[in-house]
Amino acid sequence: MRRKGKQREDGELQNKKFLCEVAFLCDITNHLNALNMQLQGRGHIITDMYAAVKAFKTKLRLWETQMLQDNLSHFPCCQTMKEQVSGAVFPSAQFAEKLDILWSDFTRRFADFEAQKSRFELLSNPFAADVESTPSNLQMELIELQCSDTLKAKYESVGAAEFPRFLPDTMPQLRTQAAQTLSMFGSTYLCEQLFSLMKINKTSHRSRLTDEHLHAILRISSSQSLTPNIDELVSTMRHKVSGSD
Repeated sequence: MRRKGKQREDGELQNKKFLCEVAFLCDITNHLNALNMQLQGRGHIITDMYAAVKAFKTKLRLWETQMLQDNLSHFPCCQTMKEQVSGAVFPSAQFAEKLDILWSDFTRRFADFEAQKSRFELLSNPFAADVESTPSNLQMELIELQCSDTLKAKYESVGAAEFPRFLPDTMPQLRTQAAQTLSMFGSTYLCEQLFSLMKINKTSHRSRLTDEHLHAILRISSSQSLTPNIDELVSTMRHKVSGSD
């Protein structure tokens, strides 16, 4: 009887630990889903994605420290489960270790981001960049940029993504650097969206769809900001006068 009671107690203990693990999985999945939503969508440049990943890694370190301190303020499911079981059953140390492993995985997978850190910082905030740590071919132009109140005001009004368009011709190196950084794809979201649009439009029922038409459809569908010039389109149309031969 004593052995059966011990087995039942161990079974209940394992069941409680399993429920705690499910609660932890729910919380961390919600955090990962929030990050995933930040990385998707139109209008994001690679520096925005780098900032989102960097912030998430910082959060992981905070969560790890708080987990060891039994602070579950950012893990509501775990908090609810801990209130239902004893503190000795809730595996805080185990979950803190999982968070550390997740941080290591993010560091390894986004190592390329860290290698481009100085390039990203130069695009996201060129007026705060350290001139001495900048490549020598950019230093003179960067000094001129940081000393220009006009360009600084323009940067504050249009933002990092649009600012390179307003760089003068006297700063060709900075313009090239910005163009190279903006052309980087930080996510496969746009590519996947483009293939989905192509699959929807290119079907067996559209036998007269030429490559030129498909290119135009995809360009319109994937454009982030395309406003038709109605007046110009109307002016180029040939009008048929009623009653004319």
